Amino acid sequence: MDTLFGLLFMTMGPIRAVAVFGAVGSDDKAPGVQRLALHAALITAVAFIFATIGGTSTLAGWRVSLPVVIGSTGVVLLALSLQSLLKPATAMPAALDPLMLRPTTIVFPGLFPPIAVTIPIIFAAAYPDQRAQLQIIAIGLGIILVNWLLMRRAKAVLRVIGSGPFEILGAVFGALQTALAIQLIVNAVKLLWP
Repeated sequence: MDTLFGLLFMTMGPIRAVAVFGAVGSDDKAPGVQRLALHAALITAVAFIFATIGGTSTLAGWRVSLPVVIGSTGVVLLALSLQSLLKPATAMPAALDPLMLRPTTIVFPGLFPPIAVTIPIIFAAAYPDQRAQLQIIAIGLGIILVNWLLMRRAKAVLRVIGSGPFEILGAVFGALQTALAIQLIVNAVKLLWP
């Protein structure tokens, strides 16, 4: 489960949450920002639980094998990693009005991107017993709780440490995710053609 935590931390963790919410509103304490953070965290939690429980049963119904899910995750992660590594740095966007944003536009793909959706599905398919699925959900909800706490203070965090560390971590995570993506594709090929 250490691998699961690391993958979720890289793909939907606090760094992403602060980066996304740093551009929402002009004051962390504004009721609209606080309300949007809560709604976004709740939607992310429901989506994570659904991905963990519902994703595996849907794939089983469609007869999609675990190696195919692993391979497709690798392809998606590779595309997203290369995109993040190759795009030029952009200036911070102007503050987004929290009252004009729907929580789902923040959650998908900001807080819960497609690659993060596939991770609990893979782990739940690989470890189908109920105890393992509860552990997967607990790890995901723990990260979402930390995200929610930081989303409520994203601008304060950015003021203290600046955006530089986030850009550096983004580049490092992009490189790590590229390597992980290639490893997932290799693993899928080995499982499909031993």
